[in-house]
Amino acid sequence: MSFLQAIILGIVQGITEFLPISSSGHLAILQIFWQLPESSISFDALLHFGTLGAILAVFYQEIKTIVKSKNWSIIKLIIIGTIPAGLFGLFFQSTIETQFNSPKFIGFAFLITGLFLWLTKFTKVPEKTIQQNQDDITNLSWLDALLIGIAQAAALFPGISRSGMTIGAGLLRRLNPDTAYRFSFLLAIPAILGAAILQTPNLIQEGQNNYFIYASGALIAFLTGIISLKILAKILKKGQLFCFSYYLFALGIIILI
Repeated sequence: MSFLQAIILGIVQGITEFLPISSSGHLAILQIFWQLPESSISFDALLHFGTLGAILAVFYQEIKTIVKSKNWSIIKLIIIGTIPAGLFGLFFQSTIETQFNSPKFIGFAFLITGLFLWLTKFTKVPEKTIQQNQDDITNLSWLDALLIGIAQAAALFPGISRSGMTIGAGLLRRLNPDTAYRFSFLLAIPAILGAAILQTPNLIQEGQNNYFIYASGALIAFLTGIISLKILAKILKKGQLFCFSYYLFALGIIILI
């Protein structure tokens, strides 16, 4: 992998991890196009460390408050939401990894994500919910957390957007858009961290001669990730998450063709 390719992959990761268009799908398509056998899921894991850093930077104050106050209500919801992806990844890891080499599967997955986002166009959040304060994550039910967690588990497949599925699921559950946004990325922390740690041994083995290149990609993913998070927050406030569906419909069809 060249330095330029690592930078491009880092930019793509930072943008598509948070905008609801699937980082795994975009990275897989680029890697197939460039024929980069050494740029495996392990390198993707390092890029995820970069975007994990972006989440920690943007949500630093909220995370600090949760930890300092020992808010077990939110921690319990995060644990419930994390279980589906953990179990799904444990039992279907080989099946999931196989799909990273299948442009046809990724194309269909983009269409599925697009359809899911398009459905959010018809969600209407009750006025009472919109007016709730910033602490309303604690008002989520265990069922809300579980369903959003199941949506996150589906996003283990390339082409299925984690942010799109989890935020979309929250909106379909008639959550405040800000609540869906914040819970989605709090839920992302253990999911991304766990996946990245599992791939660390392979990353060390594969990246022995590419540490600088790999680290550069992760740094770019971190910086672009912070920008993307802020952009997504503004888009959600305008109720325009569904707009990304048109891009995914076009991309999915192009890949399939």
